[in-house]
Amino acid sequence: MFQNANHYDSIILGGGVIGLSLAWRLAQEGNKVCVVDRGPIGKEASWAGAGMVPAGPNPSLWPQASTYEQLEGLSQQLHPKWHQELYELTRIDTQYQQCGTLHLAADPLQDDSLQKKVARWLEMGIQCDALDAHQIAELEPALAQQAGKFCSGYFVPEEAQFRSPLYLKALGAACQIENVQWLTGVQVEQFETSGDVLNSVLTDCGAIHADRFCLATGCWSGQIAQQLGFELKVHPIRGQIVLLNGPPGLFRHNVYVGMHYFTPRLDGRLLVGSTLEKAGFHKTTTPQGIAELMDFAASFAPSTAKLPVKKRWAGLRPGTVDKLPYLGPIPHLKNAWLATGHYRAGLQLSPATAVVMGCLLQEKNPPIDVSPLSITRSIDSPAN
Repeated sequence: MFQNANHYDSIILGGGVIGLSLAWRLAQEGNKVCVVDRGPIGKEASWAGAGMVPAGPNPSLWPQASTYEQLEGLSQQLHPKWHQELYELTRIDTQYQQCGTLHLAADPLQDDSLQKKVARWLEMGIQCDALDAHQIAELEPALAQQAGKFCSGYFVPEEAQFRSPLYLKALGAACQIENVQWLTGVQVEQFETSGDVLNSVLTDCGAIHADRFCLATGCWSGQIAQQLGFELKVHPIRGQIVLLNGPPGLFRHNVYVGMHYFTPRLDGRLLVGSTLEKAGFHKTTTPQGIAELMDFAASFAPSTAKLPVKKRWAGLRPGTVDKLPYLGPIPHLKNAWLATGHYRAGLQLSPATAVVMGCLLQEKNPPIDVSPLSITRSIDSPAN
């Protein structure tokens, strides 16, 4: 929907999970919002993600937590509320469930990385229970045959998951209920400014005007930033995923082994992910990538080798040099902000990002100081 003469309170560039979450938040608070995207709403990295929600720090320990950890903590608090609210508003069940996650290490390098995570979890008051081979097999019978392969294992009961496409569908429906306008399938050609004020976005379908703007265009943020006259180092990282048709209950929890994972759905379907590849903007699966995932699945859960492949896909994650998002103002413009570069965490951090950025756009005090995640940060800063 697009009306050329309209003037908006806020224009959100980018219709992924960050843009939709922020649009919904702003519209709930009475803002007139338009979301602009080069493609369909919610069909890039957001749609492709597994939808796992990690545990965040205990609220009493937030003063000792990093900015990123505080965002994790706030998102963990908000997710169940958001999914319930979305269901009540749209009747779309996102299948949010606090199923817990097994974090496993299969070699010394993975074990070293996992032990560092565990040490930090304990510092942040996050429950994580050590597991031996018998306990791994008891929690996840699908892993029983290979449970002795693991160097170490921990169970984090607070972690959760949801169906990403359903979450995006619910957010889109909620935005429409709140009268958020869409301008999709268009190219941003240039911007119109007056000094340090951004006035309009000029697209191949015409100009749209607003009082405030937020750049949430994921992997394409660097290109949009160039049009706005500044450099933003955001690059695509391709991730391939396989969806297997399994029986309900084959897996009971999220399972991480190093950087790969199993994510079971309530209907028995099983996500196996994911690759991490620098492949430019090529959003296609490859025989090598799919083979990597299938080999991973079969090596730790042999029964998965017999499961039919339902679907395979790839998404482009917005990576940054330090793997942290950019949140905050665009320095040379007083009415424009950034909310991009979430890498693998856009889905999980979407509620907290929306709340924080919603406050910033409306000149309110946010619940988290995200200045350490500004574009002006040094990549050596302790923001992570």
